[in-house]
Amino acid sequence: MNFLISTLTLLLFFSCDGQQQKSVELKEPKVYTSADIVTSSLIDKNGNLWFGTTTEGLYKYDGKKFTNFNEDKGLCSNQIWSIIEDDKGIIWLATNKGLCKYNGKVFTQISLPYVDTSSEWYKDIYPTVNPNQANSIIQDNNGIFWIGTSGGGAYQYDGTTFENILAEKGRKYEDSLHHNVIQSIIRDKIGNIWFASMSNGGITKYDGETFQEFKTESGLSDNMVRYLYQDQEGNIWIGTNGNRNGGLDKFDGKNFRNFNESNGLCSNNVTVIFQSSDGIIWLGSDREALCYIENGNFKSLDKLSGISIRTIIEDNDGNIWFGGRKGNLWKYDGEKLTDLTQLKNE
Repeated sequence: MNFLISTLTLLLFFSCDGQQQKSVELKEPKVYTSADIVTSSLIDKNGNLWFGTTTEGLYKYDGKKFTNFNEDKGLCSNQIWSIIEDDKGIIWLATNKGLCKYNGKVFTQISLPYVDTSSEWYKDIYPTVNPNQANSIIQDNNGIFWIGTSGGGAYQYDGTTFENILAEKGRKYEDSLHHNVIQSIIRDKIGNIWFASMSNGGITKYDGETFQEFKTESGLSDNMVRYLYQDQEGNIWIGTNGNRNGGLDKFDGKNFRNFNESNGLCSNNVTVIFQSSDGIIWLGSDREALCYIENGNFKSLDKLSGISIRTIIEDNDGNIWFGGRKGNLWKYDGEKLTDLTQLKNE
């Protein structure tokens, strides 16, 4: 695997109403045709960056060089959707084959238990391709892992035993999840677990005792939710698929505030949300737009030549990294954008 490194001058910045903020020369980057997607990212306790992809496995960047891990080198699956580091320094991956953990030496696959999602209502609403694909993973304050799947609901995993939380058949709690496709899971600052559904289930909060559902009737702009994030002030940000009036939602614990293209948002489809250390909220989209919120105003970074953004992370030097479709990986230091796109060896 080679890494093509090219530095671009600072991109044009615009507010979403078209007002130019700063203008400098922009050099056109090369066009890549890789089918790979950089889906996820992590900065570990030692400052290393990790990137998950859909076809090329896992990358580790130590500040000097990239190391690739794939199935030929012991990785459980080349298709990775989420990455975390646990309280013991173990790297955990959510993959299309379940879970995979890495202790720094070997990868260990952990398959999810089989779940029957054959209820008729579910098949009619959202046909399942791989109900036990792990889409997301987090660790709660008690050391328990929570895993969201593509049709099997959610799991709790204590390192030995799985417990399934399913919307209908075999559901663990009477007031449990309302849909089984869990795209995103987060743990908030006080320990609540939040679930995002891509099968019209909205979002669900679990406080350790009960599940509380939020949908359009509660103020959510769209029931198809792709991403959840909590900012430095404790607000929950919700990125939706962009249907109807959908877009970006901000929940302060009591009320939802909705943002869409009509009031400044650059794209109603929001695939990733991230707040950098300077307080800026970054928003990625599959519709080839990268937006950010600074001092309460929406602005947009040039579209990176039509690149969809799926993951955003900040390194210890304050650089912002963007990963997305076509295997694209970019680093932004506030002045210049560096292309670190992964290219296959011939």
